[in-house]
Amino acid sequence: MGGLPDVMRESVAAVRDLLLPRGCAGCDLPDAVLCEDCRAVFQGYEPRDLPGCAMGGAAACAPYRGVARHAILGWKDHGDEELDGPFGELLADLAQRCGLMSWCRESCANGPVWVVPLPSSAASMRARGRWHTVPLAKAVAARMGERGIEARMLPALRSTATGGRSVEQGSAADRGRRIGGHIVLDDAYDIRGHTVVLVDDIITTGATMRQCTAVAADAGARVATLLALAQTPSAATR
Repeated sequence: MGGLPDVMRESVAAVRDLLLPRGCAGCDLPDAVLCEDCRAVFQGYEPRDLPGCAMGGAAACAPYRGVARHAILGWKDHGDEELDGPFGELLADLAQRCGLMSWCRESCANGPVWVVPLPSSAASMRARGRWHTVPLAKAVAARMGERGIEARMLPALRSTATGGRSVEQGSAADRGRRIGGHIVLDDAYDIRGHTVVLVDDIITTGATMRQCTAVAADAGARVATLLALAQTPSAATR
């Protein structure tokens, strides 16, 4: 019985694809999950200041607008899980472009690097039916392993927030108040003495990534950087 939900999900997906062939998540090009032109939008390098991280800053694949915004919203809030693969590959590519791989080879001699997905509130994860940044973190860890760097995905952070609006809603101050004090270390994990790479979907005000960096550092970890699919244009100036 344990496998029935997966079988049903695959069957529903097969019928859906037969009756309603999918289009590219960015531009609706037929029979593509994310076409080559839309993938190219995510192949940039958007730096972002992040105090307290060893590499000096965070990195995003693209500005959060246009094609990038459309594709991410479909994946994040409308259940387009077929994007897990392309988005994971793109974030793993970013890990190489931003210098993370080289930095880890030179600076991470002690034990595995923990690749930590940033959490959403429990309410948001229930609504989505999953922790959507976990596949991204797994993809980054896998790519690091392929490059000879011992790395593992570790869901070490939790959000104690009871809910909250999406990135599309609310001011920066509103988001800061919602995030403040709501990120905690899961007691099941000990990250002391390890290097941590944080993974998120979108950088908005920077409140979430700063708090996650602080929580990891307070737990004795060294935060290397944070990788994200996109950052809002306003975030780049903060």
